[in-house]
Amino acid sequence: MRLSGWEILLFLLPFGVVSAVRQLEENQSIKNDHHHSVERQVRRRNNKSNASVDHHRHAPSSGSKKNSRSHSVSLDSDDYDWLDADTSEAIDSSEVTAVESIRSPGESYDIFTCCNQVFGSCRTACENLSLVEFATGTGGDNRDELHRYCQLHQVEFWTCVNQTFDAITRGADWSGRRCCQFGVLPHCRNVCATSTRSPVQNCRRSDEQTLYDCLERQEAADQCCGQARTSECLEACRAVFEPANDNHDHVDINGACGDRNADVIQCVNNHTDMTPLANAEQYIPCCEYSSKEHCRHTCRNLLHQNATLMERSEVIFGRLEAAGCGSPLPQLPFWQCFLTVTGKLYVPGGSGRAGGSLAQGRISGQGGSLAEPNHLGMDAAKRQCCEQASSHKCRRLCNQIFTSNWWDARSSFENECMDQPGERELRRCIESVDAPCELGCQGLSFCSNFNNRPTELFRSCTPEHDAAAREDWQLLQQRGTVRVLGQELFIKNTSRCAPDKWRALVCALQLKPCTRVGLFNGICSEDCHELLDECLDWTLQHQRPKDICSRLKEKDDDDSPLPCISLESYLKPGDASPEEFQGITSPCAQKPCNGSEVCILQRGGNQGYSCIPGCNLGQDSKLFVPFGSYVRLGKSNLHKKLEVGQFPLAEHIVCSCGLQGRLEQCQPLPSYMHAHCTLPGARSYRHGSSFYLECNLCSCFAGEITCTKQQCRLPGFVDSGYTSLPCNCPAHYVPVCGSNGNTYPSACVAKCHLPEGDYVYGACNARNACQAAPPNSCPSGTQCLDSRKVCLASMQRPCLQYVCVNATASNCSTFHQGEVCDSQGRTYPNACALLKANPQGQVAYWSACQSSRFNTSPSPVCGINGVTYKSSYAARAEYVLVDYVGRCREVGLLVSDMGRRCRTVKCPAPVSKHCRLIVPPGACCPLCAGGAFRIIYSRKQFDRAMYGLRAQSSTLLTLQGVLQQLDGLVQVSECQLTGFLTMEVGIFVAIVPSSSIKRPTHLQLEACAREAEKISSLINAQSPRITTNLALSCLTVSHLLEPTPNGATSYGPHAIWILPLLLLVSRVIIA
Repeated sequence: MRLSGWEILLFLLPFGVVSAVRQLEENQSIKNDHHHSVERQVRRRNNKSNASVDHHRHAPSSGSKKNSRSHSVSLDSDDYDWLDADTSEAIDSSEVTAVESIRSPGESYDIFTCCNQVFGSCRTACENLSLVEFATGTGGDNRDELHRYCQLHQVEFWTCVNQTFDAITRGADWSGRRCCQFGVLPHCRNVCATSTRSPVQNCRRSDEQTLYDCLERQEAADQCCGQARTSECLEACRAVFEPANDNHDHVDINGACGDRNADVIQCVNNHTDMTPLANAEQYIPCCEYSSKEHCRHTCRNLLHQNATLMERSEVIFGRLEAAGCGSPLPQLPFWQCFLTVTGKLYVPGGSGRAGGSLAQGRISGQGGSLAEPNHLGMDAAKRQCCEQASSHKCRRLCNQIFTSNWWDARSSFENECMDQPGERELRRCIESVDAPCELGCQGLSFCSNFNNRPTELFRSCTPEHDAAAREDWQLLQQRGTVRVLGQELFIKNTSRCAPDKWRALVCALQLKPCTRVGLFNGICSEDCHELLDECLDWTLQHQRPKDICSRLKEKDDDDSPLPCISLESYLKPGDASPEEFQGITSPCAQKPCNGSEVCILQRGGNQGYSCIPGCNLGQDSKLFVPFGSYVRLGKSNLHKKLEVGQFPLAEHIVCSCGLQGRLEQCQPLPSYMHAHCTLPGARSYRHGSSFYLECNLCSCFAGEITCTKQQCRLPGFVDSGYTSLPCNCPAHYVPVCGSNGNTYPSACVAKCHLPEGDYVYGACNARNACQAAPPNSCPSGTQCLDSRKVCLASMQRPCLQYVCVNATASNCSTFHQGEVCDSQGRTYPNACALLKANPQGQVAYWSACQSSRFNTSPSPVCGINGVTYKSSYAARAEYVLVDYVGRCREVGLLVSDMGRRCRTVKCPAPVSKHCRLIVPPGACCPLCAGGAFRIIYSRKQFDRAMYGLRAQSSTLLTLQGVLQQLDGLVQVSECQLTGFLTMEVGIFVAIVPSSSIKRPTHLQLEACAREAEKISSLINAQSPRITTNLALSCLTVSHLLEPTPNGATSYGPHAIWILPLLLLVSRVIIA
């Protein structure tokens, strides 16, 4: 058979490579013998690789079954199994250079250096390689994926990979190899796996304390065990220093070694017991860095005494911790001084003391506690944002930075992730932790045009940022250049060229005003064009800035422009008067509490707020959660491998914040995948997105699609029987009570949401829950009281509508927290106190009594949720506002263009001409609201949260619990929250003026509107202020509602005539 030209070339090419390498060996004959041996290894690798290529070409079926794994084999063995990458078709001088540039012995390799040379699936497969598992031979190093997704012609990449695995084999006999599994950062784990000596290059000890401790133990093992004269002594000695052996007391080193190996025993004792602290007096100046007098006094005494007593360092540092000096953290000045004096920060090791090593701290999954902030990493709140990274690399860098103090990666994270337009969601999420958007800006001296804006949102309107803007302005004038998106631009004299706009720009960059929708901070590209076109120095700048300005114009997924900040409004002072400012108060905005407390708004209190002890979410976290709250935290996934094409796995735990500032009773939550949602017709939506199906809003969360259930019109078809209600049910009000505790307007609507038979006729609050409960529902010694709730979790069955109160308790303050109002209008601190005072007493509503002789409420009233209440105060206790006076009798429609709703209902007149009239779904009358939004939630997320709570809190995962947590996000005292579960499958929420305000002003309504927009944006952005809250983490999508068209027609003919009459009278009086 005659061979073609290509076949001849392929046949001769391996021999050409061998000849080239042999020629290289002859040219390098002056090298030392060690260098020769390394070259022979590389030559053997290439011969083996090319032979494997030919073998695969001639026998693909057998070659595909070949296992490429190899365990600790000799370097001289011809059976060494390298990565069989076909690089023979593209060998040129670059490979010869690669062969020639042999690294020095002991120099470490990092697989990420190789991965940076490729892209796409090959890069993901490369980053998923586990050098530690390959080095230890434990399996699962994912080399098969590398063969599957990486092209064989990428010579430099495969050469780099083979050199990396070559380095692993060269260091197979290094005792420190067994420590690589303890590396925290993937970079350090890989470098350790390719090293042949300690210390590991480019890995800081403060980040890798456990790894370095293990390496030191192995060095001590080499020193001690190398002196052993018997195999029994050698085995016992090695067992003492095993990384997994935290307690070596069970090893009989004396019996195994005996007198013949006395030097080994002495060496082991010297290294396993802490040696006395040498030269203790050099530490004495460190005592002055503590802010606590008792700590400073104890520190000086201990170090002076140690000069003569020579106590062990474990004892001294343990006493310093007990004296209130805190745990040895490198960012604390007191312990940082010890680090600089000795060059090595002492961290207690072992399990002999409570707490153990800082580096060995673990989050307990079974009732454990997170005693120190460092167990949470640098910032567990910001680590929640890593799920929103669009690239695998940014997700990995984000997890590394906020899990450990890896400062070397911070610059890469800032430049390659935070500054990139494609990582907009990641950047916005992280900013919401450090600087949430808050209302109002006042008291600035340099950025004075930003003052007097009580209804605008800012992230950092503080005197400190005002001073920083002044410095930026001066620096801009001195340098004459500005850096935008990595490009240096030369600017004319800003004191003469558009000085007002440049001043507004530097102030906006520091104060960070937020857009009303989405809470974005980007400057509009139009302002960029105007500034640069007018003030760019063309004598020094030769490139037009249009490309830069166009990059500033961010777009969303459907390529529509996102909201931006216009500088036009900040070229003139704010127009709000000081008198108008007094009508809007935000007590917590001034941060009146100390650093470890959380400010909680109290609308009825004397000072308007209260300070609650809080728990920190990391060493460097600025987010505190109040005592008693349940916190949802993501587990660190630094070592999780993401298969190519696999969706990220979300793993979380839930903990409660205890009184000592610790997260306690931690339990694991069921994990889930960030899977996409697919509809018929191959339409796919990513996890966390929202979309519309006809007229219904839908969300995709973890592969689960949840949509509202409004009946949609058929286009081009007129149906006289169309009602807009779910399942096109008739608009008849015959209420039924669902098994979830929610009242539905009819059995037809209930059947659209619940299985057949999961409801009974009659409103839920019209039935006596205690009488309807089964016998012996409450234990002996307790008494049953009605307590209405709407359950949102499927696992919360039965949804109990009562509580069992222990009225015989000696101390009622520890039971049933929360004030109650009885049927006689008397307030009690809790239900236990009510029953002690009146054993036959009944609860009117679960809050302090609000009625008085001068402040009465009509009875009964119909709430906006279609439930009849005895008074407006009873409705307000469940976050429900009054729809109209009288018993509920009609059902409102879900669309606004079908004529007047509820013809038999007379709606109350609006309390202000500035009201934004919004009709809640199913209600008859419009609300005077600042803003309103509709929330879609994931029922499966509520089930996961219910599983994690283990029934510890029966009210948190209810509608009232969610509304209470949302109300905690409102920071304006003049605004309050109302909401209910709608018949559409969603939660309607409105921010309205406080009930104590009779005539809300325009600014007060605007402030309530901004609060609604802020909370809605936090939900859509999945901000850590939402996702760390267990109840709120189940909310997936929020949609702002516009004022209802023709909302005034709901007030009836009388109200329509009254409004023009009032306006006419006011004009006559003014004239």
